[in-house]
Amino acid sequence: MKTSMTLATPKSGQSRSASALLCTVAGLSLLALAACGGGGGASNPGAVSYESAKPFQVGTTSFDPDLPPEPSLPSDAQVCATLEASNTLVKRPDGALPPEADPSVAGVGVAADPAKVNPDQARIQAALDACGAAVDAEVGAKIAAADAAATAAQKAANLANVNIAGATGEELAKPEYRASKFAVRLVTNKSGPGNGFISGPLTLPSGVTLWIDKGVTLFATRDVTRFSPVKAGPYCGNTAVSASKAGSSGNCSALINGNNLVNSAVVGDGSIDSRAYAEIVTTNKLYPLMKVDMTCSNTYVSYAKDQQAADGTSCDNGGTFVDSKSSARNMTWWDLAYLGNMVQNGTTGYGSQSNFRMMVFNYAKNLTLYRVTLNNSANFHVVPAGVDGFTVWGVKVQTPSQAAFANPAGNGNPLYTGATFDEDNVKNTDAFDPGSASKPTAGKLSTGSATTSAANISFDGYLKNVVFAYNFISTGDDDIVLKGSNNPSPAGSGLPGIDGNRDVRKDRKYGIMIAHNHIYWGHGISIGSETNAGVKNVYVYDNSFDGSEEGLRIKSDYARGGEVSNVYYNNICIRKTINALLFTPYYSTKALPAGGPLIPNFHDIYLSNVSIQGKTNVKLMGFQANTGGYTNPQYPLVMTMTNVVTDTPNGMDLISSDANLTLSGVNLPILPDAARRITVNGMATQAVDPSKIVDCSRAYVDFPSLTSPNGTGW
Repeated sequence: MKTSMTLATPKSGQSRSASALLCTVAGLSLLALAACGGGGGASNPGAVSYESAKPFQVGTTSFDPDLPPEPSLPSDAQVCATLEASNTLVKRPDGALPPEADPSVAGVGVAADPAKVNPDQARIQAALDACGAAVDAEVGAKIAAADAAATAAQKAANLANVNIAGATGEELAKPEYRASKFAVRLVTNKSGPGNGFISGPLTLPSGVTLWIDKGVTLFATRDVTRFSPVKAGPYCGNTAVSASKAGSSGNCSALINGNNLVNSAVVGDGSIDSRAYAEIVTTNKLYPLMKVDMTCSNTYVSYAKDQQAADGTSCDNGGTFVDSKSSARNMTWWDLAYLGNMVQNGTTGYGSQSNFRMMVFNYAKNLTLYRVTLNNSANFHVVPAGVDGFTVWGVKVQTPSQAAFANPAGNGNPLYTGATFDEDNVKNTDAFDPGSASKPTAGKLSTGSATTSAANISFDGYLKNVVFAYNFISTGDDDIVLKGSNNPSPAGSGLPGIDGNRDVRKDRKYGIMIAHNHIYWGHGISIGSETNAGVKNVYVYDNSFDGSEEGLRIKSDYARGGEVSNVYYNNICIRKTINALLFTPYYSTKALPAGGPLIPNFHDIYLSNVSIQGKTNVKLMGFQANTGGYTNPQYPLVMTMTNVVTDTPNGMDLISSDANLTLSGVNLPILPDAARRITVNGMATQAVDPSKIVDCSRAYVDFPSLTSPNGTGW
């Protein structure tokens, strides 16, 4: 059902009886009752009950007792090593490195100089490894003893792998499990202008904090071979890995990697820039690169044999044919993303991009990102799986940033299509994608890039005790998204993969909290599309959405299915969005699994004190019975909406079906509809004063970054 609101109102000078008659005619629209005197009174199911004469002011909270304590930067005494930037790497005011910093090499079949394009990886990793070894020597045995004792107690109580595995993250957050020195600090050059580092993939050890100081940027190397170091593959920097197989971010190492961690962090007032806007280079002249003219420089088959394929040979990386003499520039990472996702996938059904992600973490207890700025990832920015205690606080994510438009030719560094980079064509640059892991594990802690702890530590694989607070996020895809794709629970346990009520720590009110954030472009705060393992008990409050593509969103489809329930949204301001609210079980038309459809089921979803400004769309959809030729029951969207209002009720477009909606103080055009299987308890009404629901007067601020392409205002 797609509806818009049109209320019948009496003309000036019209008699009361004529007005009443008009109201009788307009009574076919329940929303018209408000204009006809039906907006108040105890007997009116759509009556408005304002919570306070002074509504909550979104975006101004500086302290929240329901949250755990704010993280902090290390002290100088807690630093293992301090590394100074080279004076050869000095950022421009837009945040980009000048072209002479790590230049592309002119000529055919010429490799880039490793000393130029990846000068800092070895020394940063050496410092991290040394710090990781020292941390393990000081507290590794204490962590192992605590874990072993907890595991034994859990086995005795028959609790293993149900809710907790080994020592909890809450226990291991105590000071006795943290080393006296645990941070590697990247700083500006003390004797010159240097403020940049260039690095390939780094391994973050357990217990170690990477501290990027104010004014410093850690840049990703443009050398593709660093992200794809094995001659036999898998191969990075393509849109296909065969004539029929798509690319994958899993083919690439991430810029920052971490597995089996306790008390690790990335912090500081500096930034990380993956430079997905920059031309990809190689330090091995035989490595196949795609060109913007759609040719390739070699094939993987020949590369693996240390050979050059003959010109005219068909490419195996998504290009057309080998042209070793092509003078066209190499593609950027975002060229590959756009080509694979928007072009090749649309024509062949198997296109995608093999682009590196900024950070990937698997299995951790207490993982923190604090105050750091993340820019221009080639794929997802931060992907943590199976983390007990994931905190993201005061972080800025902006992709594309002003640096993305840096080009010595002065043409905005466009995509290979000629289009200028914008928020909507830097594909798959999700900011945060936390999820559950596939299974519990007992593994040795990563104490360095090639070392591990002596004893195994247990991880249950759940995502729990998650906090997103006071962040600023603008990116080309999901801003914050919970992914319930994996379920580490024992078979038959009935436990969901993500449950905000699981093992909630004593220093917080809820297990999954997303609060006090400013969201700009992107797909808002989402759940899914991977919901097959289940997501429940999520609290989203005091957030603003300014110019986002979506605001609040739950998405899945019957290739994935899953149950999403007990999701609470409160005190939300949304303006200038394409879709303010988007709840749909028809996210994609992916092929069904072999066992048949997996039906999404969204229920017990609660929206309260939500203000929507400007013309936008709302989609409220459940799953229809007997869909797609299959016999299945209906799974309606079950949602309660209290004080959910728009300042433009006549400009709201709503699409709804298969929904059971309970309304109070709602002026969206929501009507019961038997044909669309929509049941409404209560009544939508225009007798709502949006200014009394929630105060959005200070909710929207400019993105707080000197390299924001939108500049700053008052």
